[in-house]
Amino acid sequence: MSIDLTKVWYVSFEVPKRIRKASAQRQPRQSETFPTEFDAQRFARQKFEQGYIVTAGTINPCTPRRAISSAVIQHWLAEASEPPSVGPATFEDTKAPDLP
Repeated sequence: MSIDLTKVWYVSFEVPKRIRKASAQRQPRQSETFPTEFDAQRFARQKFEQGYIVTAGTINPCTPRRAISSAVIQHWLAEASEPPSVGPATFEDTKAPDLP
């Protein structure tokens, strides 16, 4: 079994028993993997809004390790509502100014 090190986050979701259909009982819990925390949060938000029980976290051996339980998933989803912005690179002139 090979490990895909480009995917470091997982989201696991389960349809609650009160809304589970007979066809879903064979696989009550499923998981997806993602390369970034933002991608995982976006997917988790979709499943959470559909009424699923959602957990998430980082995949070993990735560090720092994080595990987000279903009890605190709403707080984790609120952490990032948009992707982190990366501004343009800046150049700082480190040489001394020319003296007259």
